[in-house]
Amino acid sequence: MDPALQSVVGFFTLLFLPFLGVLGLLKKRALPWIFWFTLLWTLVGWSYLDGLAPDDPDRAPLTQAWRMGSVLGLAFFATAWLVRRPKVKRGLKLVFAALALWAFLRALYLYVHAYG
Repeated sequence: MDPALQSVVGFFTLLFLPFLGVLGLLKKRALPWIFWFTLLWTLVGWSYLDGLAPDDPDRAPLTQAWRMGSVLGLAFFATAWLVRRPKVKRGLKLVFAALALWAFLRALYLYVHAYG
């Protein structure tokens, strides 16, 4: 895979998206950013992967990064949305916030380990 493309995909999957997830826990206004970025990531990734040949060696790592980014985006969006709901119990909010923070730290570790 092209190193520049790998760096860009790694940045958005392992750094930017988890950052938006943590930001969603802190600010209510980050919720639309998470939603639109996840939607953009999913649609652009799908259209790019659709243009690749099935036997292209770049297809497998890009598909994995695309799926991870889409799932993380949905999870961070759901967590930020859930934390904003007043009827959700405080303990459940804390568990989801801790999971979002853990996912961010894990992604930061993976990014530094892979590209640092």
